Amino acid sequence: MLKSRFISLLTLLALLATAVARPREITGLTEPFSIVFDKGNTLYGVEYENGNRVFRLEGDNLTFIAGSLTPGGKKLGDVASGDNGPATKGRFNGMHDLTLHPDGRLFIADTFNQRIRVIDLHTGKLSTLGDGKFTFKEPYTVDLSLDHKRLLVADLRQYKILEIDLTTLQVTTRGGNGKKGIPTDGSPATKSPLIGPRAAIYGLDGTIYIASREGHALRHIDRAGNIKTLVNTSGKKGHTGDTGPGITACLNGPKHLSLDPQGNIVISDDNNHAIRLYKPKEKTIHLLAGTPPQSGKTLQQLNRPHGARYDQKGNLWIADSFNHRLLILRATEEKR
Repeated sequence: MLKSRFISLLTLLALLATAVARPREITGLTEPFSIVFDKGNTLYGVEYENGNRVFRLEGDNLTFIAGSLTPGGKKLGDVASGDNGPATKGRFNGMHDLTLHPDGRLFIADTFNQRIRVIDLHTGKLSTLGDGKFTFKEPYTVDLSLDHKRLLVADLRQYKILEIDLTTLQVTTRGGNGKKGIPTDGSPATKSPLIGPRAAIYGLDGTIYIASREGHALRHIDRAGNIKTLVNTSGKKGHTGDTGPGITACLNGPKHLSLDPQGNIVISDDNNHAIRLYKPKEKTIHLLAGTPPQSGKTLQQLNRPHGARYDQKGNLWIADSFNHRLLILRATEEKR
């Protein structure tokens, strides 16, 4: 009898542990596309063209700090308004990404408005970076350098990766020659064409990683300024290769990149409905979340995730865009 009760207790504890470890979801959003955290672990995020709002999550308190549920979409073009006033009155169109400066400036890729918007979190004021100085076609992602002095912008329709000095506002091309095409491995990045440069981030060593949407690949610009394919040299779309070499693996329309706490590359493999991880040292790729290539609504499934990022506690947060939610996975829940 005692042994039977002991086994029942162990079973109950195991079930409770499983329940606690289940992924958590945050709802009440419309097409969340990207998220970022401050040092206190407060989350900021953006919604896509059917939401057009900037949101903040402090603990369980979800609020909208900028924008409103206004019509959006590429066909509308530039409908930006509200600069130099409160961000709550601003109009956005198809935001894709954001990054947070330690001084409290939130930089936003306001893609279909063809500009980078800036929200001062201390004053709540909205502005446009450069006040019209820059000519973007479709800025999709933004990322800050490790010293926070430069902003990296992936402009998909210019087929370029641009770097902006935040002090002088000078622009430097870091990748792409303005033409569409598949770059040759080992060639100078600035003299090479790019195909679907959908996202770009700095690595921990200051080099640059690029997600190629139509090329279904992950590429790298090294310290010498040369470009190389790290994942999917075939360029074929699909889902293959987990736990194996990145060069022979397949992606399907990757849309966003970020770093894990160790500096590995987190890939939002959008059309595979998955989050993947590329490890530069091992040169391998791994599945973190999702049931590729199937989409779904369960806590284990994703539907076109457009952004994923680790918080200050090491939890993985996913912008599960077309399930209209954020999904949170603890480190122990990730698939490696």
